[in-house]
Amino acid sequence: MRTIALEEHFWIPELAAPPGTGPLARPDGVTLDQRLRDLGEDRIHAMDAAGIDVQVVSHVQPGAQALAGQPAADAARKANDALARAVAARPGRLAGFATLPTGDPRQAAGELERAVSDLGFVGGMVHSTLGTNNAFLDDARFEPLLAAFEQLDVPLYLHPGTAPRQVADILFGGLDPAVAGRLATNAWGWHAEAGLHALRMIASGTLERHPGLRLIIGHGGEMLPFMLARVDQMLPPAVTGLPHPPSVYVHRNVWVTTSGMFSLPPVLCGIQVMGVDRVLFSVDYPFASNAAGRRLLDALPLSPADKAKVAGGNAERLLGLA
Repeated sequence: MRTIALEEHFWIPELAAPPGTGPLARPDGVTLDQRLRDLGEDRIHAMDAAGIDVQVVSHVQPGAQALAGQPAADAARKANDALARAVAARPGRLAGFATLPTGDPRQAAGELERAVSDLGFVGGMVHSTLGTNNAFLDDARFEPLLAAFEQLDVPLYLHPGTAPRQVADILFGGLDPAVAGRLATNAWGWHAEAGLHALRMIASGTLERHPGLRLIIGHGGEMLPFMLARVDQMLPPAVTGLPHPPSVYVHRNVWVTTSGMFSLPPVLCGIQVMGVDRVLFSVDYPFASNAAGRRLLDALPLSPADKAKVAGGNAERLLGLA
């Protein structure tokens, strides 16, 4: 059973958080920084210890998206080149999702094409554009980038991103800072916003205009599978003006991963709602444990054939990984 993990991260020094800040503001921050900078043997050893055959690696948020103009383009190119060298050095063990300068969607589309056509990447990761570019991907400005994903026939992995300060202040203000920080990010806020982002791409007609766009969302589907029947009930075609209810677009255009979700109920919900062919194994390394991800995979109450699909078979087909 080949095991492929899709939401696994790195960063380059130029785009890394300063020590003790951002994701490094935690007791294991120094170790986390070292693991993010490593695309070599230590990473491979950690994969081997958990029985993970392939990592599809992507840059930590916000990456080049936090910059503008030529500095953003240069940073994205540098990150993608660094990742491409690591992939080339470890064929069959690493693959890449491009990091993109979304502040200029045409520039981002060009970098995606370079990363796929010249570097051999299997798609691109976009961290929520609301916090960096003040708009969701359904905004008309992003049409060139979405068209590039569709034309290149590679998936867009929509990853959470930090919300604008004013949004975080309204939703999480007045709480203890440590609590507010977690609620605004990986305890709740990131995931709710990423699910909303995906829903906006449906409700706005973006996926109707881009029927070939393949969208991956992590963390068990960012709450979307749990809410999908309710969404259909409240957003029928009579309300949206679209030819289909939201679930049709979800089942046509969306795949979900297990990243960071290591308990059975949410993962089984995703499998039941999405179908076993649209659920993909992921860990969220190094923010989450390879061993914990593997235990979840091994515990799934699926037939051997279906477990093999989740472990890597679905990713092989979606990403074209031989």
